[in-house]
Amino acid sequence: MIQPSQPSYPIDYVDSADGMAKLVKAMEGTDTVFLDLEADSMHHYYAKICLIQILVRDRCYLVDPLSEISLDPFLEKLAGKLLVLHGADYDLRMLYQASGFRPHRVYDTMLAAQLLGKPAFGLAALVHAYFGVTLKKDQQKADWSLRPLPPLMLQYGAQDTFFLPGLYEALTRELEEKNRLEWHEETCEELVKATANSKVIDLENTWRIDGSSKLYPRQLAALQALWKFRDQTARDLDLPSYKVLPSDIILRFALAVPEEGDPEHVPSLPSRLNPAIKNGFLDAYEDALDMPKAEWPQPLRLPRKVAPSPSSVVLNHLKAVRDKIAEDLKMDPSLLATKSTLTAVALTGANSRQKMTEAAKWMKWQEGLLLDAWLKPPERSSAAE
Repeated sequence: MIQPSQPSYPIDYVDSADGMAKLVKAMEGTDTVFLDLEADSMHHYYAKICLIQILVRDRCYLVDPLSEISLDPFLEKLAGKLLVLHGADYDLRMLYQASGFRPHRVYDTMLAAQLLGKPAFGLAALVHAYFGVTLKKDQQKADWSLRPLPPLMLQYGAQDTFFLPGLYEALTRELEEKNRLEWHEETCEELVKATANSKVIDLENTWRIDGSSKLYPRQLAALQALWKFRDQTARDLDLPSYKVLPSDIILRFALAVPEEGDPEHVPSLPSRLNPAIKNGFLDAYEDALDMPKAEWPQPLRLPRKVAPSPSSVVLNHLKAVRDKIAEDLKMDPSLLATKSTLTAVALTGANSRQKMTEAAKWMKWQEGLLLDAWLKPPERSSAAE
């Protein structure tokens, strides 16, 4: 463990053009910055970035995206830097969705810890392990859209960046000692690519929550009506949908719907629920029960695909080799190859370098560890040196 210490830096709150100009100037002449952000997904219907924390040399800047200042000069300058973050996936996706921001290079301290085989790789765990400091996480679920932000939240927002320089140095040193720095660089490159890919959302079927596949049409009609009521209420109140009503309650009401007639038992709603919302919900439920049969939504009839099954002998061989290599490296086996990768490669028969590589879609460092080892017959397989 590094000598226990509590690093601290001056903090500037950036919510004006002058403050932004000062930050952009400070970013000149440095290749590496340390970044974090706070969003409000737990408090509002549409999540947005509420604070961007950036440590530049010896000063932390708290950028307020909710102010009227333009972030363009900052983001343009930021794109050319090496960004050191912890758990970069969410932050990069939020930045991309908000502004189309794409970084030039990223260093993810969480990925570094995982590749080093750290048993606990959360920021708080790493800070305690390396610096002997216990981070307070009491503001983690706070509403970061509040303005003005109280001093306690400002300090909390800044503190996570304070430890990133030390973690960056320590983890990089260990990656170099174990010859895994290139693994980390390639993994971070893949992360950057992945965060630019948006999920395709089927807007026509977003109401089909987990558990809905077992419902018959009249129950689906109730589920759809209740989901739409909750969704509109959440929009009107600017709240996450689950804070209006959890999905399991909606599903419970749908399950109580019989094929004909009225439900024998109507589930109860939480006593805390606003009376107006409660009445609106029950009205939507009654309307759904009276919906003409011709308007009932139908279960999704997905085309039946018979998934091919790989040879259990081949699959078990691949898994055993992977697990042994991971054990020797003291790494989580899934970092080397996920279950889906094992299956895809096993389906090729695991006897052709080209087919295995095409199926695995792996990174070079993963291929270097696994390909030759996997090509050896089971009786000759061995762990990587």
